[in-house]
Amino acid sequence: MTLDQIAGKSVELKGKFEMKRKHVLKNTSDRTAGQRRVTVRTFLAPGVMSLAFGLSGCMIVDSPIKGVLGTEVIWGDIATGKAGSATPASKEGKACAESILGLLARGDASVRAAKENGGITEVTSVDHSARNFLNIVGEWCTIVKGH
Repeated sequence: MTLDQIAGKSVELKGKFEMKRKHVLKNTSDRTAGQRRVTVRTFLAPGVMSLAFGLSGCMIVDSPIKGVLGTEVIWGDIATGKAGSATPASKEGKACAESILGLLARGDASVRAAKENGGITEVTSVDHSARNFLNIVGEWCTIVKGH
């Protein structure tokens, strides 16, 4: 290879690199399909990962049965009243706590708070309820029945 051929190759390579640099500086509308595909992949990957995590069953509110898109259940926990009692529970109190994105939680879902809310002095049963929508918002409640 002669010196002129080497100089010719270096000019040719320099031209190729300048072409590549020009593609980087082009407007979005002037990008090639390959360049647009990379941009879409950049934003699509975190979106798909967020969706997979959100639908993975990681619940922010615990319940005995879980739904992928949402949950709304009530279940019994403790019953102290006598079966077939002549005086059924006349009062009901409810106390709830809520969670947002599993990051922020607030509220008092204790039996004591539910008793106070229902004006109950003697507890006959304690139930719980849970609601959850797409792991965005969740609610856990204690439902107390008694006299």
